[in-house]
Amino acid sequence: MVKIFQNLAISIRAYGEAMPQMFKKGYRRYLALPIVVYISLLIGLIWLMINNINRWLNLILGWFGYSMGELETWGFVVAIILQILMIFFMSSLFKYTVLILLAPFLAFLSEKVEKDQLGSDYDFNLAQVFSDILRAVRINVLNFIKEMAITILLAILAFIPVVGLISPILLFVVQSYFLGYGLMDYNAERWRWSYGRTESWMRQHKSAVTAVGLAFHGLFLIPFLGWIFAPSWAVIAGTKVALELKARDERFEV
Repeated sequence: MVKIFQNLAISIRAYGEAMPQMFKKGYRRYLALPIVVYISLLIGLIWLMINNINRWLNLILGWFGYSMGELETWGFVVAIILQILMIFFMSSLFKYTVLILLAPFLAFLSEKVEKDQLGSDYDFNLAQVFSDILRAVRINVLNFIKEMAITILLAILAFIPVVGLISPILLFVVQSYFLGYGLMDYNAERWRWSYGRTESWMRQHKSAVTAVGLAFHGLFLIPFLGWIFAPSWAVIAGTKVALELKARDERFEV
């Protein structure tokens, strides 16, 4: 329990330190690309939702022999739940698409944070850059699939009395963990950790990883400004957290 609170404190402090760092010389340019990516994806997402959500809902209801115009009272409840799940799905898809598209950009930002903080220097290797991009895509796609599977399970559990009350909270925590995982994996890429070692390390520090993702998640609730600052802010904070946790692990190993 003490370790959990220590990890939460590390994550909160990292976000506090990362905020002014975003606007320092050499960091401000990392705010430009997310604006372009976010606006483009947001327009696409809104278009998809407006033009297709009822079509998708009718398709799913059709599997059970219903349509939107033929629903009984209980059917409307099911339709509302399906719409909520679709919104969760599209929201998660939006976040992971951003992380995938910005992967090379955010990886360089994470490397800059480590270089400025520890003086670390990594040689540029184009082949390695492509390898890191593929890894980021793999990690984020796997996390998205895991998150969706758990989301569906928690949605089913929402119909169980008492358990249903905590289901939305668990859903938010699970999504935050996987988002934090994706944000902190840029460090594991740079350190050339295998997928297995990364998975083990993330689970070992799941409270800190979840806290990083939770803040990122929270920033998405702030229209426009939150969407613009979220990627760079979270990656700077996530890198600081990862560096501190790694240093702590190494001290305990000695």
